[in-house]
Amino acid sequence: MTNFKRLAATTLLTGLTALPLHAQDKEVLTVIVYGGSFGDGWTKSVIEPFEAANPDIDVQIATGLTMQTVAMMRAQRDDATIDVVMMDEVGAAQAKAEGLFEPLDAESIPNLNDLYPRFRSEDDVYTKFMYVSQALTWNKDYIDETPASWEAMWNPDYAGLTVVPDISTSHGNFFLLTANDLAGGNVENVDPGFEKLQSLTPNILTFYTQHAQMAQLFAQGDAAITSWTSDRAQGAIDAGANLGWTIPEEGAYIIDSTIGIAKGTKHLEAAQRYIDYALSVEAQAANAENTYLAPVNSKVELPEAVAAKLPVGEGVLDGLKAVDWDYVTTVRPEWTERWNREVATQ
Repeated sequence: MTNFKRLAATTLLTGLTALPLHAQDKEVLTVIVYGGSFGDGWTKSVIEPFEAANPDIDVQIATGLTMQTVAMMRAQRDDATIDVVMMDEVGAAQAKAEGLFEPLDAESIPNLNDLYPRFRSEDDVYTKFMYVSQALTWNKDYIDETPASWEAMWNPDYAGLTVVPDISTSHGNFFLLTANDLAGGNVENVDPGFEKLQSLTPNILTFYTQHAQMAQLFAQGDAAITSWTSDRAQGAIDAGANLGWTIPEEGAYIIDSTIGIAKGTKHLEAAQRYIDYALSVEAQAANAENTYLAPVNSKVELPEAVAAKLPVGEGVLDGLKAVDWDYVTTVRPEWTERWNREVATQ
C-alpha cells in the first residue's frame, strides 16, 4: 500500500492528482470505499490481497457518501475517472434509473453466481456485496437490560439522551419506516410514521449524519439509545465501548450496500476482476472478521466466534425487512421536506 491510496472524489474529478511513481507502469483502478473503520477493514480484507493477486493493477481509493457518489457519476458520465462505486441502494437505484452503471457480466464476474439470490439486482446492473442490520443500540451506563422493542426509544427516561439518524442518510429512511411500522403504516402511507416521530421529539438530543458522530456521542456519555447499524455498534463494542445492540421483537431492516462499475470506465476488465474478488469467499470471510460485514456469498462458512457478532444464523436473514428502494427513491424528496418541517424543527 502506498501513502497515496486515499483520495477525495472531488479532487479526482478536477484532474489535479498525481500518481505515485511506482503506479505509473501499472493499470490504475480508482474505487469508492466508505471511510473510517470500514475503509481500514476493506483495505485489509480486499484491496491489499487483491493487489497481491493482481500485481498489474494499482488500486486508488476515493471516498464519498452515497448521494455525493451519485452526483459524481453524473458529472463524469462522459469521461469516467472513478471506475468502481460503492453506495447504499437508495443511491444505486437512482444511478440505475439514470443509466449511470456499466452492467455486470456473470461470465467475467463468476462469483455473482454464488450469491444468495436476494443480493443480485435485476439485470445485474449492480450487486450487493455485504449486509448488516439496523440495530437498536444502547449505552449500558444508562440501560441495564436488553430493550425488547423499538418502543424503548420513546421511553421518557431517555429524554435528551435519544439520538436519531437524519433523513439525509439511508439510516434516517430506515428509522422513518420503523416508526411507521410501529404505528401501523406502510411504505405508501407514512402519515402514521411521521405522527409517531413527532411524539419522539421530546426525547431527541440530536440527529446524526455520520457514524463517527454517533460513536462520539456514545463515547462522551451524551447518548443512551439510538437506531444504528450492527457493524458499527459491534466495532465500537470490540474497541471497548460499553454498548449493546439487538434486533428487537418487531424486527429490523436489512442494510445491504451495493458495488458497481461506473458507465464509461476505461478499465472495465480490471473493475470486473476487483468486484469478483470482493464477492469471493476469501474476501467475504475476511470482511466478516475485520469489519463485521455479513457475507452475501452463500459458500462462506464463518467461525462461531465471528458469526456471533453478525446478524446471521438460522432464520435471521430471512427475518430482516427489505426496503423497496425503487419506490422510495421517487418519494424521498417529499419525505425529506416533510421530515425537516415536522420532525427536525420540533
